Amino acid sequence: MNDESLQSTAAMMPIVAAAALLILRIGKRCVFHSSSTDPVASSSKSKSASRTNNATSTETPFDKLADVYDSSFCDTTVGRLLRRQTWEHFDEAFATSNFKSTQTAPILEIGCGTGDDALHLASKYVYVLATDYSQGMLRKARQKCYLNATVPRECQPTFKKLDLRDSHYDVSLEPIHKFAGAYCNFGGLNNLSPEDIGHLAHELSELIHPGGKVVLVVMGRFCLFETLYYLLTSNFKRAFRRLKRARNAESVARVAPNTKKQTIYFYSPYFIEKTFADTSQFQVIRKRAIGLTLPPSLWSRSSSKNMHPSLLSFLSWSDSMLSGHWPFFYLGDHFLIEFEHL
Repeated sequence: MNDESLQSTAAMMPIVAAAALLILRIGKRCVFHSSSTDPVASSSKSKSASRTNNATSTETPFDKLADVYDSSFCDTTVGRLLRRQTWEHFDEAFATSNFKSTQTAPILEIGCGTGDDALHLASKYVYVLATDYSQGMLRKARQKCYLNATVPRECQPTFKKLDLRDSHYDVSLEPIHKFAGAYCNFGGLNNLSPEDIGHLAHELSELIHPGGKVVLVVMGRFCLFETLYYLLTSNFKRAFRRLKRARNAESVARVAPNTKKQTIYFYSPYFIEKTFADTSQFQVIRKRAIGLTLPPSLWSRSSSKNMHPSLLSFLSWSDSMLSGHWPFFYLGDHFLIEFEHL
């Protein structure tokens, strides 16, 4: 690191200290005062429990999560602030709206959820092939697309099922053989094993046009906000749940109440960078944290309700000021890493 970078980092330390003190002072009293459990689970427990008896045996945990995903994350103040950070990079990497130019190939979305990212890019005249392995998420995404009157008809996304955990999957999704770029937002890759991510990197190296961008938003191995909160509540096991001896820590958790536990993998920026670099087809052009001083995405509903808007605005501002600098891009709830196909 050069002297200029060191000086920049040192100058930002007061912002970090102020944000950390705010987290410590208000965390337990204002943000998560209702429970020490995961807020998404606690806030949606009663709703999900009422649907449990009606669920079919083929329903996946993410199918059940689809019913509360928008209310617990996408439509919350914190969720919108976090997503706005990622959209800035998606717009720069993929959007053609300034010229309304003809798009030669679609953008591939991995893990589209309920479709917010695909619809946002569609409003920028970007055609997206949005994929997810959850039929529940895809159903919600199609409904949202149908009801959205602002998306140009020629740019409406296509939503398709794709399970990257299946070793026989075909990313090309006939008849499309090449993509102008690809992205995965808010931890979609954290459901994949290291071997699955290696396979995906090699697939994308053959499917992305030269010069195309791949933007990945991944849950990292250390989250400053999460660790400070759990230390404050003396929950030391959860404070360091992402940090284990294994290079890519595994954790078993429920993505929605009353569902089977899923294996979640926490990855470091180094691992993702090396995996894609090993294909010899990608180079890193950007890294930054997503959710450095803002509350983690898991707690977006409770923190949006219990934190003052001016405080959230300050945390969002400090997030944008710090997140692109070393070492802060290692400390967020997620990290964003952008590649260019050579």
